[in-house]
Amino acid sequence: MNRTGIFVGIAVLVLAVAVVAGSIIISSAAAEDDGDRVFTNKSIEGRWGLSAQGTVLPPAVPVPTLAVAVGIVDFDGVGGCSITDTVNLGGTKIGPLTTKTCTYSVNSNGTGTLSFAFPDDPGPTPVSFVIVDNMREIRDIRTDQFAVAVGVLKRQ
Repeated sequence: MNRTGIFVGIAVLVLAVAVVAGSIIISSAAAEDDGDRVFTNKSIEGRWGLSAQGTVLPPAVPVPTLAVAVGIVDFDGVGGCSITDTVNLGGTKIGPLTTKTCTYSVNSNGTGTLSFAFPDDPGPTPVSFVIVDNMREIRDIRTDQFAVAVGVLKRQ
């Protein structure tokens, strides 16, 4: 093996050790931050900023259509919520809209579900989520057959 190959090999080994050590430190810090925290509906009480994006699918629309949304979600701490948002569906602005129904449930491990409906919706929209970043962020996905969408909520 030539001298350059040896230096490259050593550099790769040092980088690998640094990555593993960094991962262990980050994992330990995350474990200390979350510890044995038990989450409840009260964990997300308050106002959150929302952004979401995805594709609305037939039969909800004639052809798959891109959609984005921004808005505010208010969680009451006991399983009720409200959403006010504005949507861009394939280049058409819709809203602002405010939910007529909105409920949520947080599991002890920080995962949960949300269900909401806006006026004129044919039914409720189901969402699954996880609370992350020391309870400062929620990541969610829509879980029905009418859209593939993801969202992020940030505590305000």
